[in-house]
Amino acid sequence: MSPALPPLYFNDKVSPSTSAAVAIPPEVLHCIVDYSTWGVLAKLASVQTSWSQIMYDAADGSTQSKWDLAQAMLEGTSGLEVNETKAMELLLSLSQVETQNDIPVTDVSATNGPCFAPAMKQIATCYLEGVGVQKPDADKGLAWLKAAHDVGADVDAAHQVAVIYEYGSFGAEHDVVAAAAWFRKAALTGHMEAMAELGLCYELGCGVEQSDEEALEWYIKAAEKGHLTAKYSVGEAFEEARGVPQSDEEACLWYFKAAIEGDEDSRRALCRLEDIARIVVPGVAALLNA
Repeated sequence: MSPALPPLYFNDKVSPSTSAAVAIPPEVLHCIVDYSTWGVLAKLASVQTSWSQIMYDAADGSTQSKWDLAQAMLEGTSGLEVNETKAMELLLSLSQVETQNDIPVTDVSATNGPCFAPAMKQIATCYLEGVGVQKPDADKGLAWLKAAHDVGADVDAAHQVAVIYEYGSFGAEHDVVAAAAWFRKAALTGHMEAMAELGLCYELGCGVEQSDEEALEWYIKAAEKGHLTAKYSVGEAFEEARGVPQSDEEACLWYFKAAIEGDEDSRRALCRLEDIARIVVPGVAALLNA
């Protein structure tokens, strides 16, 4: 006969059990060995069927289930109380990356298996915001984001690093050169926002040597991926002959692409160039008269 537990009183996000005692399912007894210090999980699985399988999978090495447990502990959801320390332990295990003084080793040979970038990014967020750690640490947060890119192949992580350097967020050093370098890393792997940001870096000479030609190249790449502001910037470059021969006709074509998606700056530019726009852009009249 399976042992029984007294009723579990969940936090207010999950209704409490009304049973006097509930038998622990056999699969839970099998899987809780690795989580013996997490008695609340055993109780939770005993009264909430969905958690029985999640616990079993987590103990058996399921990445998704460990991730679900970590998120629930960080947020205090799915019947669990917040336990940031245990969540960090799970995230570190999920990352599959060795550390030295809490800093991830980004040498691929130092990883313990397939790296799980979402866990690395969550660890980074914990360090940046001071969750589950002694105090916020921007350097460690950035190190984990960089690891997510370098060994976890997460393109968005590179963009996040760039933005943090760009604004000096979370107490990090404001470093426009580093920001531009990380925007480039993300842009080279197809990150649309990073392409547009890198174009702006070249346009302003911020963190890189100013170059209208380079700016236009990256604006076009971002625009072709659908970036709204980049479409306007390409039109502006043609209108003002920045990095390309002056052409109001080409400018109108690019302004129109952005204006039909709701960009007001582009619509005003078309109004300014209305005579040319009516010639080169079929259907522009309806937009201008709206």
